[in-house]
Amino acid sequence: MKRFRGFTLIELLVVIAIIALLISILLPSLSRARELSKRLVCASNVKGFGTSAKIYANDNSEKWPTPNHKQSAVDTQGIEYRDLDGIKGVWPNTDVAGEVGFDREFESKSDTALQAQGSTAVSVTRSFWMLVRSGDVTVKQYICPSSGDSEDPTENLNLYYDFTEYGTISYGYQVPFGPRDTQPREGVDNRQAMAADKGPFYFKTSTTTNPSWDDSRGQDLRVDSSPADWKPYNSANHGGSSNGEGQNVLFADGHASFAKTPLAGIDSDNIYTVIDGNDWTAQRYGLIHGITPHGINPAPYPGQDAFGNGPGLYSSTDGLIYP
Repeated sequence: MKRFRGFTLIELLVVIAIIALLISILLPSLSRARELSKRLVCASNVKGFGTSAKIYANDNSEKWPTPNHKQSAVDTQGIEYRDLDGIKGVWPNTDVAGEVGFDREFESKSDTALQAQGSTAVSVTRSFWMLVRSGDVTVKQYICPSSGDSEDPTENLNLYYDFTEYGTISYGYQVPFGPRDTQPREGVDNRQAMAADKGPFYFKTSTTTNPSWDDSRGQDLRVDSSPADWKPYNSANHGGSSNGEGQNVLFADGHASFAKTPLAGIDSDNIYTVIDGNDWTAQRYGLIHGITPHGINPAPYPGQDAFGNGPGLYSSTDGLIYP
């Protein structure tokens, strides 16, 4: 009878080395597959609240969710959706700015005959919460699985009008605080970006900010620049801060797709910046480069002063996703 000969130490080491090599080869592929899977879930989230927004519009004069605000302040004062001191907050409180999480227990107010002090500081994310209150979208659907954000812990959803903080929402919305032709609604150009993974330009806290737009670097970027060059100016959801691989973008016709650069708007408009009418050259830097929402005070609306004072040419085609 033959006796089984065991493996020698060298043979075992060779087998272990081969297994280790295979693992090192396969792990990046598995990691990439996980990210692509998360990216699909993210796209489904984005498309889901696009569908809900269209249903909402059917019952609300063709308007996508837009919280009440002081309409008369749009061209003069601007609606302050960022965290700045000294700006009147959501009524009845008048000393809190309209950042995510501030005055979330109060409904915003608009101009009426009896209520002249409408809200001039209203966070953009209140638009998303309107769909939460209606029961069409859950707070979990506002979390991109690649972002590291956490589901909003609020239990009594109908008692509030906004998310708790930036870390409980992974997406941004077309800034609705502008003239009618810039507000999210049915009838806009189907190429218009209406929502997307939240962008690189927003305040996390009063003392910490995400990287600002690098003017010297930004001016070098063009439509045909490589996706690697655009990474610092993509959403941080898919890849991390300053290393974003792109963003899922919701368009006005309800479809969502992944864009490797923020030039996902009409005519390669940067969806995270405001058109810069003073930088309109042959290379169209005014669209591609633009100005961050924190580069204009008070907070801008899409297309603001693009070519002159107030809304004008290209205002209705400027995408401004915030946060």
